[in-house]
This record gives sequence, structure tokens and C-alpha cells, in this order.
Amino acid sequence: MKKNYLLLIFTILASTVFAQDNGCDNQRYINEIFTDVTSTTVKFGENFTFGGNFQELFMDVYEPVGDTRTDRPVVVFAFGGAYIQGDRTQVQGFCEEFARKGFVAAAIDYRIYSINVANLPDSLGMMDIITKSIGDMKASVRTLRKSADEGNPFGIDPDYIFAGGLSAGAITAMHSALLGTDDEPILPDYVIEAINNNGGWEGDTDDPENSAMGYSSEIQGVVSYLGALHRRAWIDSDDAPFISIHGDADEVVPYGHDAVILFGLNLGTLEGSSVLHQQADVVGVRNHFISVPGGGHGDNFPQILWDSMSVTSGRFLETIVCGTGGSVSINEAEDVSNYISIAPNPAGEQTIIRFNNLNKMYDLSVYNAFGQRITFYNNQNENDFVLNRQQLPAGVYFIEIDFEDARLAPVNRRVIFR
Repeated sequence: MKKNYLLLIFTILASTVFAQDNGCDNQRYINEIFTDVTSTTVKFGENFTFGGNFQELFMDVYEPVGDTRTDRPVVVFAFGGAYIQGDRTQVQGFCEEFARKGFVAAAIDYRIYSINVANLPDSLGMMDIITKSIGDMKASVRTLRKSADEGNPFGIDPDYIFAGGLSAGAITAMHSALLGTDDEPILPDYVIEAINNNGGWEGDTDDPENSAMGYSSEIQGVVSYLGALHRRAWIDSDDAPFISIHGDADEVVPYGHDAVILFGLNLGTLEGSSVLHQQADVVGVRNHFISVPGGGHGDNFPQILWDSMSVTSGRFLETIVCGTGGSVSINEAEDVSNYISIAPNPAGEQTIIRFNNLNKMYDLSVYNAFGQRITFYNNQNENDFVLNRQQLPAGVYFIEIDFEDARLAPVNRRVIFR
């Protein structure tokens, strides 16, 4: 009996240690727990662009100031700009946000096409440009893994490297993570040709003076802002999980299946977030999709949905890192919306948001009809929260409630002031 008791104690202690692995505590990776961020610039590759220009490739690696962990997951972010413009500073905000949550984040260069009306790419040229960007992202991932093997200056866990991006950067991230050698039997000849012309599946971008070739370029998950794949069929059951946000009126990167037109040229077809998540559901790849009704290419997005993507993407990656070690799946987060009521609604000068003895700490945001956050209440615990109209004009407003307890799903409500 004593042996069994000691075994029980050991099991509990071991479970507690496992739950704290990688810093998993239901706060880190979900909430912004650090204030300041620092960055370091690192060269990871070089090669020629589609237009024949030589380019050195760098990444800015962001870390939370004051963090002592040396086993942090990484998110590699790529900028947008239709593969013709943009630079890595464009995703600085994403990187700083994820670093404040306890990740390490890297804003990377990748080769784009410098506009030359005498040499505009066709659909085959665009496939070559995208393939170059994939090789560049993979080189950055390998460089990070090599750094972990050579002193680990950024304090990362090389087993958890994620990719993210905006628009063209998200297209690069999705292809880097989901397109692989197992897809080769179903790839068109022109895709195989583009891969072979750019160094094969690993690309040919590594810095010759500090090559990381031989290290893995595998990506454990994707955060996609307005992204796409060339073909949904490239998603199969063993692919990395991914989370996306996309407007259903996007005229730049298709929400579904459509051609991409640039300067009047048909640059080929892409399949956007809506059909990619359908395919993921069919083959059993873990995924989460935030669809924005009426949203364009990042415009006409209510701020509440941008904020929802921010919170949900951190939670999504946290569940991958933490697994069963003390976290909860985003799809298993408890829905407590039935506990919460708002009355009167419509209201005159004030309304009461009642939590019905839920007894949980929460943040409460108020947004106007244009998606602008106009009021924010931090660290609340009132069971009956009195929302005063103050100087707000009559109209429709949206309430977002985010709980400190990550096991509770955020709640959204609408309130009308007459």
C-alpha cells in the first residue's frame, strides 16, 4: 500500500513537471505576459531574384526582455505585397506581439520580383517566384535550428518552429509547411520544374559562409493572414495544422478558387482559406478558420475580428506546443456564453452585463460598428458589470469578453444604445 501511495505521489509530481514543459501554464503563448521586446539581425541566405538581381537575406529575431526560458517555440513571419513589394519590417508588429506572449519570432526577407514592364512574369514565372520564396523561408528555418545546435543564442526549442505571414507571406508559409515530397505524385510538371530549377525541395538559398543545409526545414504549424495554396489537394492527413483569417470579398488573394490578375496578366490560380479549411476537415488536419463577412484584402475587417485572430492564433499554437501537458484544445475551450446576459438591450444611458456567478477574471472591450475599439476594461471580476453609455452616440456596439482562464472561450455580444 505504501509503495502504491508513493507511486501516486510520483505520478502527480511528474505530471506537474510535464505540464510546465516549454513554459506551458495556460498563460504563456496565449496572453501578452512580457512588456519589452528586443531584436537581433541575422543573415541566413543569399541568391539571385527572378529578375537576376543578387540579394542577401536577413531576419530580425525578436525575443521578450527578461525571459529566462531557453526552450521557446519560434514563429517565422513573412511580409505581404503580391511578391512585388514589401520588406520584413512590415511584420514587425506581429513579431513583437508574439514575443510579448513568450515566443521567439523572426521577420524574414524573401526574394520578390522587382517590377519591370519589359519582363513581366506569366503564370509559370509566378510559380518560379513563389518557389524561390519557399526556399528562402526554409533556409531561415534551418538557420534557426542550426543556431539551437550551436549554443542556442535565442533560447529556442527546435522541435517547435511555426510559420506565419500576411498575404503573399502567408502563401509562402502555407506552401513551405504543406507542400512536400509526399505530394510529388500529384504535382503538375510545371511545379516539379520550378522546384528542380530552384535547388530541389530544400531550395538553394543558404548562406555559403554559414550554411545550415542538412538541418530540418519542417514547420509544425501555420498562422495565415489572407493566405492561399495553389491547390487544396496538396493538403493531406499528415500535414501541419493551420489557422487562418480571410475576408469573403477579397479581390486580391481568392477566398475560394480563382485566378490572380496583376497588371492585366493572369498569373495562375490560387485556392484560398475557405476551401483549404474544407479540405483540412475532410482529411483530418487540425485547423481553425475566422471568416470575415464582407471583408476585403485586409480592409473592412472589424477590429474585433483582428483581435480575435490575435488571441486565437496564440491559443492555437499553444495547444500544439503544450499538447496534453496542461492545456486545452482551442476547439475544446468551454463555451460560457449562455452564462452571460445583457439587459436592458436596447439601452438608454447604461446596461448591465451579468455573468451569473461565473466568478472569472476577464477583459472587456467595446467596439463601434466600424470595428474600432473605443473602450477597454482590464482585469475585471464584477458579476454585474455596469456599462455606461457616457458620450457614445446612438447606435450598435459590439462587446468582446476575454477570460484570464484560457479554458474559457471568448464571448461576443451586441448592444444597442438608443
